[in-house]
Amino acid sequence: MIERGFKGGARPHATTVALAALLSACGGGGGGTAPSAPPAPAALTISGTAATGAAMAAATVQIKCAGGTGTATTAADGSYTASITGASLPCVLSAASGTTTLRSVAEAGSASSATVNITPLSEIITAKLAGGDASTLFTTFDAAAQAKLTATGLADARVAVTAALKGTVDLTGVDPIKDPLVAATTGKAGNELDKKLDALGASLKAAGVSVADVGAALVANPTAPAVVQGLMQPAATSCAALRSGTYFGLDAYASVPVEKLRIDAGKLTVTNAANEVTQMAAVPNSACAYTGESGGVQAFVAKSGVVVVRYAVSASVSRLMLMVPEQAVPLSELAGTWNIVSYAAPAAGGIPVPGYSVQTLNAASLTTAGADCVGLKACEPWTPRASDIFAISPDGGYVLNDDQGSVRAFPVKTAAGQMAVFAIILDTKKLPLGMAVLSRQEALALPAVDQVDTIWDLLATPAGAQAAAVVQTKIKSVNTVEQSYTRERPSDGRVDGFEINKPRKGLRYRAAGSSIGSSGQAVSFSEMIATPLPGMGLTVYTSVTGSTQGQANFLGLSIAKP
Repeated sequence: MIERGFKGGARPHATTVALAALLSACGGGGGGTAPSAPPAPAALTISGTAATGAAMAAATVQIKCAGGTGTATTAADGSYTASITGASLPCVLSAASGTTTLRSVAEAGSASSATVNITPLSEIITAKLAGGDASTLFTTFDAAAQAKLTATGLADARVAVTAALKGTVDLTGVDPIKDPLVAATTGKAGNELDKKLDALGASLKAAGVSVADVGAALVANPTAPAVVQGLMQPAATSCAALRSGTYFGLDAYASVPVEKLRIDAGKLTVTNAANEVTQMAAVPNSACAYTGESGGVQAFVAKSGVVVVRYAVSASVSRLMLMVPEQAVPLSELAGTWNIVSYAAPAAGGIPVPGYSVQTLNAASLTTAGADCVGLKACEPWTPRASDIFAISPDGGYVLNDDQGSVRAFPVKTAAGQMAVFAIILDTKKLPLGMAVLSRQEALALPAVDQVDTIWDLLATPAGAQAAAVVQTKIKSVNTVEQSYTRERPSDGRVDGFEINKPRKGLRYRAAGSSIGSSGQAVSFSEMIATPLPGMGLTVYTSVTGSTQGQANFLGLSIAKP
């Protein structure tokens, strides 16, 4: 049956219409016009300069973007340009020349071009933005990595790097990735941004650290740029951990128990507030050990930069003090539960005894729980008060004041983000009672069998501090069930045993006992509790009994030799 149309003529079948249209499109009939070809994918153009201060000439630049990758080779002045078809922002870049490889980024956006400099500064910014190693961001440039490359994220990373490098490189108002960079070449000086790269390089060399070290420290200490600022200070040639800068001298026996000091790591001088200078000398063949004032001073630098000092007060009596690098650390970093070990007298001028306690603080540095502990007994809780709160001291560090006295406390954070707090305890008249150390209550791990440790060991009693001894120990056995181990002191064959996380997490306990030494003699040792300070290269230990007599009352400090 033929359907009738409006005018009564026959209407073609739908298949016939489709076929006619297809023939027309293929040029199969009449004078039809062929459609235009589909547009070619847009190209993304990335350009910039790769430099370390000097231009990175002939460096290989690899570029990974959303939807495409590309490569380029830098010119003699470090400049490069790459056009990547079908790619879009964000991008991550890598420039490699010889043993040097640096990364940089371009944030997400709709632009068809971007300027991306690749420098040590961009490497640090990339690490901060990635929240880890910059090379990992480049290697695994997946959706999660791309999501980090926002304009806001990049701006925040630049702000953090600017704060961390304060005093080393002034990046105020500078965008190291996008600003024009003219790198230095033979016979041609670079521009202002290039000079900042030179300044960074000189500081890294003087400090003995790498770009990767700075990036890692920045990531591990997001709220404490002072850690990176300290890391960038010049280091002593005889000790990588000893750096120039301001320190706090903590001395429970001095008329001024807390004193600001200035260390010049290059000249090995210590200058006090009265501008009196103590000249130190490196001990030959013993990195990080020093003497001063005709042998009346011994100083040992832990890997955290804390300096343990033994000094003579008379021909027969010596004392211990600490020199703690100044760091501005926010109060919020005190949040958590802390083990506290003290060596203090009940009244000024009295005999110091060891003490232990546990204290929990919130993000506002207010104490929310606390307990006093004696030996292996269960700790006795006490009720916190509104006055049990730390505040930032205008003189540096933290301060806690109440009706029983005050505490001046000084935080130290490592480049890896580990933290301890060193304090002087004062009475209501601001007279010193003693010293305390706070460490986070975190579980200790067992050592490995055959592990060898060499330390400087300093022991103090109410009668004074003994001369430092070099002690080497070797782990003999480990019991994972009982969480214990034994260690031998090869010098005399003494073997003693420790239990970790006893009496509380983060501490280790040694019962009193004796061993038969290598010559068949009995070698006795006292009961003690030790507080290793993770990442600090420093362990504090005391007797357990708290007796005011003889060797049953001692404070010890062990510093790991580098």
